[in-house]
Amino acid sequence: MKLKKYITITFLFSYFSWGIVIIYTQILNTSFNTSILPIIFYILGVISPAISAVIINKNLDSKEEFKFFIKNSSTPPKKISEYFFIFVVTVLFQLIPFYLIGGEQTGTLLLLLLQFPIYIVIGGLEEIGWRGLMLPELEKRLSLFISTLVIGVVWSLWHLPLFFIMGTYQYEFLNFFTFTLNTISFSFVLSVIFYKTKSIFLCIITHALLNSLSAVFIIKESLAAELIILLLSLLLFVLITSPYRKSQ
Repeated sequence: MKLKKYITITFLFSYFSWGIVIIYTQILNTSFNTSILPIIFYILGVISPAISAVIINKNLDSKEEFKFFIKNSSTPPKKISEYFFIFVVTVLFQLIPFYLIGGEQTGTLLLLLLQFPIYIVIGGLEEIGWRGLMLPELEKRLSLFISTLVIGVVWSLWHLPLFFIMGTYQYEFLNFFTFTLNTISFSFVLSVIFYKTKSIFLCIITHALLNSLSAVFIIKESLAAELIILLLSLLLFVLITSPYRKSQ
């Protein structure tokens, strides 16, 4: 029940918001970021996974469960080792393929730090829904591996309207098939973070950090590149989660 409601509300909310932006950009033949109104609708679509998750958990969970959910999404963990872990994972996930495959460095580490807060909103907050609600719900009936794979596919389809909005990175530079492979890889990395730290907050930080890194260290897009990235994410997933799962 909760899972179906989450997916339905998230997709309706995002597709409606982004549909308005698609119409705006296609009719006027202009980028969405040339006017404040389409930017607002764009952002509303982006944060819909978080909004949907909060609404659904507020209505369906107990007060104690909802309070824990909000705290887990907003409170930084105290263990320094967990921050070190996500830093190592994100750097390896982005920089190893960058140097193996090649790409373009578009800025300095200062740029990465400056744009990091933006990617908390444009990307990071999605984790309140994807890893905060959807992954635990799927795991009630499916394995961690299959649950992660399902989220990767659903997550890719959720992004689909962005490929029709003029001015988005997806519209300008990406192919939906290779993007889907990358999103599935991303899903496995974030599952590792969630099940290693138990923290939605750290998933938000990881998502934002990966987005920041990918905007500075742009990997040359190709099928071979995405397959290498997928292989790395699966290797990471197996190495980290398998011993953890066996211990439960």
